[in-house]
Amino acid sequence: YLFYTMHKNRSDLSFVYKHFHTPKRQIIFEYQLFLLPLSIPVLLTSYWFYFFILHAIVLLIPLAELKSGPAFRFLFLSKYLKNDYVFIAGIRKNFFVLVPFALAALLLSPLKLFPLVALFLFNMILCSFYEVNESVQMIQASGKTPARFLSEISGSGLSKMVLLNLPVLVINTGFNRDLFLFNVYFLVYNLFMLATVIALKYSDYEYKKAAGNNQVKLIIMVIGLFNPYLFPLVLIFYFQSRAAAIKNLSNYLDDSH
Repeated sequence: YLFYTMHKNRSDLSFVYKHFHTPKRQIIFEYQLFLLPLSIPVLLTSYWFYFFILHAIVLLIPLAELKSGPAFRFLFLSKYLKNDYVFIAGIRKNFFVLVPFALAALLLSPLKLFPLVALFLFNMILCSFYEVNESVQMIQASGKTPARFLSEISGSGLSKMVLLNLPVLVINTGFNRDLFLFNVYFLVYNLFMLATVIALKYSDYEYKKAAGNNQVKLIIMVIGLFNPYLFPLVLIFYFQSRAAAIKNLSNYLDDSH
């Protein structure tokens, strides 16, 4: 999934296919080389054969190019999501990736661990909805103060994440009572991570800038889900970025600036 996402979101593919002599072969070699540090340790386990399965799957990613066709607009989304343009655009772009993870999480919800892995990947896609900056006109059209604008954007995203996560976590807790505290931690952590992603987006927002550059902090937050000792660091990221976001949004929403 990580390789698929990286390949799908690469902005240099048009240049590569146009100017490289054997673009697919070079991309395949690049991905196989990049996969080695992750796949070589598998050879030292009893599941050594997964080394070849991993490389075979990653090999298919550059070969299975999706043909561009008519875009799926999913007009019904506007009826249920109203004016939440971030979620409408995000679901339209990632619909065929979101659905398998959502179904996997729901079907596996009685089991331990497995549904949370699928749900974690599902939440990562939700966080990616906030990677791209909207136009400054859309921000100014809200007519809200910086603090209120940030609170409403965050509240909308967090409420949807709760609604989408809760069924899986409730079923999982019902079948595995010993996971109650961990499931609570899982939900709270993911909510804080989404709130931080949103705050980071607007703290780094600039006019005509397509996206921010907060990959290092995002990686630390992802690791923090598996290492609770990093949770205080996520809280620091959140409160720092929220204050910076309100200050930065004042440049676009406050007439005195």
